[in-house]
Amino acid sequence: MSTATPTTRPNGHSAEELQTPEAASTRKRRTHNKQDIQQRNEEQRQAMIENFDLEIEDKIRSMMVQLEADKMDLQLKADCEIAQLPKCVREMPLRKFLHEYGGEVAVAARGALNLEDQDDALFASLPETPLAIRIRRKAMASK
Repeated sequence: MSTATPTTRPNGHSAEELQTPEAASTRKRRTHNKQDIQQRNEEQRQAMIENFDLEIEDKIRSMMVQLEADKMDLQLKADCEIAQLPKCVREMPLRKFLHEYGGEVAVAARGALNLEDQDDALFASLPETPLAIRIRRKAMASK
């Protein structure tokens, strides 16, 4: 009795094994598994893209809310700075403020109040705000 050794293929299966119906169904399962894996990978990729899109939309919403809050904060700060200006300067047209007084609050306040020829006691009657104090200091330094 001679026993023939089956020839093994590089994939570890003998030629006889590959020809059996069981081997054919194993090959189909492997192919089917590859397709399942590819389909799962594609589904995972799509889920990741959708998740990324949702995160981006959430980040944009968050940034818009922060932008609106910052805008309101800046407006409030601007209103506070404007409120600290002497009334005569606040009511002055912007063109006059820029062209006649060069955009200098101290000069515009003195010019609007006609204080160039009067003494500093009148100028000292401006409200005690940080801006008025800076105006007075600039005016005294320019003398």
